[in-house]
Amino acid sequence: MSKQLKNADLFADADWLAWFDGSAKPNPGTCRLACILKGKNGEHFSRSQHIGYGDSSDAEYQALIAALTLIKQHVNPSQAESVLLRGDSQVVIHDVLGPEAKASARLVEYRQKAQALLSLLPAVRLKWIPRHKNTEVDALMRNNIDIKN
Repeated sequence: MSKQLKNADLFADADWLAWFDGSAKPNPGTCRLACILKGKNGEHFSRSQHIGYGDSSDAEYQALIAALTLIKQHVNPSQAESVLLRGDSQVVIHDVLGPEAKASARLVEYRQKAQALLSLLPAVRLKWIPRHKNTEVDALMRNNIDIKN
């Protein structure tokens, strides 16, 4: 299959695709995040960094916020470009999309920040994917771990 056909299939649901992932090692421990944003015209942006001490929920929420910030920086909302943002944290995605916070009270600030960013980005759809399908952003985060340690 040609690269052009694969790209068309990949972007059948959105103009932009994005992924996020966060990790704490040990849990709780040193947190890291990574996010990737790809456009249907070949654009590619990514971010990976250490973010201090916390648990996996801290890391996943901060990764979501970093991804939304990356989207805000590079996607033009006036052109009604759609974005499909995927992550492997059911807890964070369900918490952000739900009518009430379900995660612990200490995560409320993250939830509010993520929801505020989502309200500025109406074309963003947030979707959970299994960890084994979140491999590219996971590899970016793990490479950051290896480089920084």
